[in-house]
Amino acid sequence: MFDQCVILLGGLGTRLGALTRTTPKPLLPVAGRPFVEILIGEAVRRGFTDILLLAGHQAGAVEAFAEALSRTLPTGVRLSVSIEPEPLGTGGAVTFARPRLAPRFLLMNGDTWFDFNWLDLDRAAGARTFWMAARPVSLADRYETLALAADGAVEAILPRGASIEGHGLINGGVYGLSRSDLDAFSGRFSLEGEALPALAREGRLGARVHDGYFIDIGVPKTYERVQTEGPRRLRRPALFLDRDGVLNEDHGYVHEVSRFSWRRGARETVRRANDLGLYVFVVTNQAGVARGYYGEADVAALHDWMAGELRAQGAWIDDWRYCPYHPEASVEAYRQVHPWRKPAPGMLLDLMARWPVDAAHSLMVGDQETDLAAAAAAGVPAIKVGQGSVGEGDLLAEVGPLLDAMAGILARDTAAEP
Repeated sequence: MFDQCVILLGGLGTRLGALTRTTPKPLLPVAGRPFVEILIGEAVRRGFTDILLLAGHQAGAVEAFAEALSRTLPTGVRLSVSIEPEPLGTGGAVTFARPRLAPRFLLMNGDTWFDFNWLDLDRAAGARTFWMAARPVSLADRYETLALAADGAVEAILPRGASIEGHGLINGGVYGLSRSDLDAFSGRFSLEGEALPALAREGRLGARVHDGYFIDIGVPKTYERVQTEGPRRLRRPALFLDRDGVLNEDHGYVHEVSRFSWRRGARETVRRANDLGLYVFVVTNQAGVARGYYGEADVAALHDWMAGELRAQGAWIDDWRYCPYHPEASVEAYRQVHPWRKPAPGMLLDLMARWPVDAAHSLMVGDQETDLAAAAAAGVPAIKVGQGSVGEGDLLAEVGPLLDAMAGILARDTAAEP
């Protein structure tokens, strides 16, 4: 399981002309903020806590950007920069940073956004440790194409124009690999032009095919497109989940791992929503804090444990909200009518203020009428599952078709071609 995301920023971006004369291509603005900030945000929400930028061209601008952004990142997320002493190529930039690389890490191009579940590259089956994300396109004239075996092995990387019918699988610029995969390479070299073909010839390179939103901002036409497509893509439907009775069996005031049991299909539901590109949030009343049964630190610890369990399944929760208050609390500090306590909509509204949520096409899943009332007050559709009892049916079976419909809304803004 990898926690490090490494982003290549060193290209000159010559096809963009004057735009990249003083600004590294990945730092060019998209709707008012640097393009690479979108990638970093996507990495953080997927649970990556160590983000390393590989800089070359205009490295000072990259350092200034990283220093400023670091002050806004969540606690526990580290953003750092590795600066190559001279142009070393995409592969050389990676091997130069070898002392700072985790044993296993995610690597991506800083001028490309491929929106799929990146954790899938760490769960790929087989003996290969180097996996790349492939994207099917109907017109592959700008790209090399991949020839894949049935087991996902990359048999060959074909030059531009080699696809007779024009369509094919292209390299999506996102890789899951081990530090040792590049031990045979050093100095200046190209990852795409030298390392990947060599790994393919040796049978060490695999590819996983995904069809998520893809854009490469390397030419003026696509850079212009991302100005409108990028913000639209970030505005997603969200899956809001109550916790007790929805994600886990409700044994009453669950606050520690020993009393926690996942509801059947719960982790699979979160993973399905992640794979479809939806935001996933937890909104839970925790009156046990107000009643003195446990503390807020216990809630945080259990949520951290849940996040680890989900990440082991290639899944994640984008953000968590809980309300420890109750109007009849035995702990005076928590005795109040609070706008976050469901049926009030405060937790949902706070998340929608923080994230670009398409509320009308989102979904709240709860097991109590108070969940449905909170959703209605926030303008979010809702369903009731489980009827609040232990051992109800599979959550994915109940919710899955609705998630597919929500993803269809998101897909309307997916570009047909890179």
